[in-house]
Amino acid sequence: MNKAAIQRFLSFILLVLLQVWLFNNIHLFGVATPFVYLAFTLKLPAKMNRNTVLMLSALMGLIIDLFGSTLGLNMSVMVIIGFLRFYLLKLFAPRDVYEDYVPSFETLGNFMFVRYAGTMILIHVTILHLMESFTLFDPVKLVLRILSSFILTVLLVCAMESINIKGFKK
Repeated sequence: MNKAAIQRFLSFILLVLLQVWLFNNIHLFGVATPFVYLAFTLKLPAKMNRNTVLMLSALMGLIIDLFGSTLGLNMSVMVIIGFLRFYLLKLFAPRDVYEDYVPSFETLGNFMFVRYAGTMILIHVTILHLMESFTLFDPVKLVLRILSSFILTVLLVCAMESINIKGFKK
């Protein structure tokens, strides 16, 4: 195994543990739940095979479902995110970015990375909460849950990304 594969494996394990043991238990004001495990799919290399991205995303969702007993909810949403990732990278990546890159503040720039991550997170959170509630009976609470989870997740993903840049540069 090369160094990048080992780092991806360790980040997979770390994000699963953080999500299961810490972030699944956070319900800020009873509505906001962060979904930091999405950062794994966000940070996969742009040139990675689409089937591999779909498999890794599905595996991440399946493991979160097993620990959270949500019966395939996260897995289905992560497969959708894994599928849309290629198209969103094409949309948000500047033309001058070389082909083999990992989406980050460094490669895409702060603004474009936040737009890319924000779009992915908004799609993820919206589909997840719509499937979880399975009703539009209380639309105000549903919108509040979507927006608050979106904001909290974007803040945590950007914080993790800024730590990533500052922590590993010499």
